[in-house]
Amino acid sequence: MAPSVPANVGLPLPKGFDDMRHLTCALLTLALAACARPATQAQDTDTAAESRPAATAPASSLAAGERRIKMSDGAEIYLKVAGKGPVCMLVHGGPGQGSLSTEKMGADKLEDFLTLVYVDQRGSGKSPDTQNYHLDRVVQDFEEVRQALGVDKICLIAHSFGGILAVDYARRYPQHVSELVLANISLHFRSPENARMQIDFVNRLLGKKAIVVADDADAAALAKARDEARAALMKSGQGYRFLSEKTDSIRVMSEIDDYERSMGYGTAVITQAADYPEYEIDYAPVTAGIAQPVLVITGSKDYAVGPDEYKRFHFPDQKTVILDGGHISYYENNAEFIAAVRDFMASHPQ
Repeated sequence: MAPSVPANVGLPLPKGFDDMRHLTCALLTLALAACARPATQAQDTDTAAESRPAATAPASSLAAGERRIKMSDGAEIYLKVAGKGPVCMLVHGGPGQGSLSTEKMGADKLEDFLTLVYVDQRGSGKSPDTQNYHLDRVVQDFEEVRQALGVDKICLIAHSFGGILAVDYARRYPQHVSELVLANISLHFRSPENARMQIDFVNRLLGKKAIVVADDADAAALAKARDEARAALMKSGQGYRFLSEKTDSIRVMSEIDDYERSMGYGTAVITQAADYPEYEIDYAPVTAGIAQPVLVITGSKDYAVGPDEYKRFHFPDQKTVILDGGHISYYENNAEFIAAVRDFMASHPQ
């Protein structure tokens, strides 16, 4: 018998977080209510994608398996290499999620035609906590991993909060990026637009049981209204609806992520926001300067980042795929997700 899902599941909070204190800060992270747990397509397309060179690195650099790499500042980064074909780095969401659940919930099917490098960002998943969680340092980690693997160009596959990291990497190191695959991403963490969207969603879903009114002219009032809306949805037992229409997605992710993982990154960015102002900048304007081919995958029922968030992106070479699902598209819409990535990669052979 599958374990029941707590009423507050769907508000993805890092392990040990107080629900209401951090409710407004942590919606984009996919630790998925860990605080509620004990601490403990066609053949031709395939051929075209796989015909691309896997890398310019020696075979040993991209050998399959798990390892840790020490960064220039002494931090250790966990990574796993698996699959065949063009090299793609998985940029997980969060902050602080880790790559394990993304891998096990369907991203591993990309290994049929891509060499995936699963990277746990510093202070996330299996990468130990450290001191520096600034955006430039995290992005530099990706570059040092690329160098360690000996790969000249990589594609980046990012989910949710990871979109900010991937876009910033492409801005800083354009010569080393071949493509971007951006799934259910936000480029403005904790934005007023997101607050309005979630308030409207809760009001529509709960009707007279919610009726939360936001003062758009007052940032503090808007944030308070968002907290009230989220609390109302949690109280109704439907907190999961921000991420998915199905509790199964939340249950599976919660089970996979029920291991003792590092949470320093998420904790720092969420609880020490004043020390990390770079994460609250709107990065959508940056997209106009990203020349690489970009695949944007979005969900029509994604109320974590918003079903219309993708409309703010202006990548010059952008393809958009809209799936009939929520925030966890790589799991809930796995066949369509894999096919979209396969087709996109095949259309950009190197």
